[in-house]
Amino acid sequence: MILFVCYGLSALFMLAFFISYLRDKRRIRVGMLLTFGLLMLAFSLMISVVQVADDNQLVFYAAAFGFMTVVLLLPLLVIGTGAGLIYNARILWRKEGFKPKNLLTLGLGLMIFLFLGLMIFSPQWTSMPMLALPVALLTTIAGYLGFVFLCYLVSSVLYNLVRPRPPRDYIVVLGAGLKGDRVTPLLAGRLKRGIAFYKKQEAMPYVPPKFVVSGGKGSDEIISEAAAMRNYLLEQGIPDEWIIMEDQSVNTLQNMAFSKKIMDEQSGEGQYRCVFATNNFHLFRAGVYARKAGLKADGIGSKTAFYYLPNAFIREYIAILSMYRKWHLFFIGCIVLMFAGMALALWWGKKTLIG
Repeated sequence: MILFVCYGLSALFMLAFFISYLRDKRRIRVGMLLTFGLLMLAFSLMISVVQVADDNQLVFYAAAFGFMTVVLLLPLLVIGTGAGLIYNARILWRKEGFKPKNLLTLGLGLMIFLFLGLMIFSPQWTSMPMLALPVALLTTIAGYLGFVFLCYLVSSVLYNLVRPRPPRDYIVVLGAGLKGDRVTPLLAGRLKRGIAFYKKQEAMPYVPPKFVVSGGKGSDEIISEAAAMRNYLLEQGIPDEWIIMEDQSVNTLQNMAFSKKIMDEQSGEGQYRCVFATNNFHLFRAGVYARKAGLKADGIGSKTAFYYLPNAFIREYIAILSMYRKWHLFFIGCIVLMFAGMALALWWGKKTLIG
């Protein structure tokens, strides 16, 4: 009966995932549903193996060996991840400079080793429940945030697998920082991805799409990002009449909203098809903002240097947490209240025993 329920829940989660994915790929619940479904399926398979192992000694030994392998490898994986993040921070500083935004991998790596230290010394706190509870609380919150991070990664990977096809009427290229009056390699990657899509459609029996270069002028920038992107496209042979500038936006949501307004004015609301171009690590969050702006568009992602990805994905995850902060604060608040109730129960029980 338990096995039937587990497989049934797995099927329900997977069905909900497929429906949600087909309706809108730009939601983090898509990754959550798939993650829940796969975890439930793994749990169901584990129960099936245990049941078979009761009747088959060979299966029992194989399952025991597999379990022990996971138990032994998991700490090594955690240690390796922490060390890898700290090493990645060193590479990032050398290539990109020592900046606050480049400290994320270092911070996460140090937090992993701090967490391991808490786990190593936690047995000494079993006789001191009032000290063990805060550690358990931090572990539970870390587990929740880790699960959300996993769901975000699944959502991001799934969205990066989407391949918009021609014909499209517009390519919206999202701005990034400049170096003087020139585009950075990061922004050049987005433009090259857009140009590749443009040329692919141009080679077909379709009218090539127009570029909407979107990005305003920052306080530390000489010209607007849109102007710098326009100059780059002209250098690459894109006709000037095929480039539209949106130079008022200061963030991704405004990139989407202001670009949509321009395209609506030129082609009529809902009378055109478009894609947006950005870096692969930014693709999912940009898609979320496109949905918020009411823009029906999927993205095409440019490749990013591997050393840059860990820090970039952590930064994107923090932005996603901030975007849905009310929900996350609610769940974390529930966790804190649950542990506060446990602490109160321990205190009351101790008081009753003493009394």
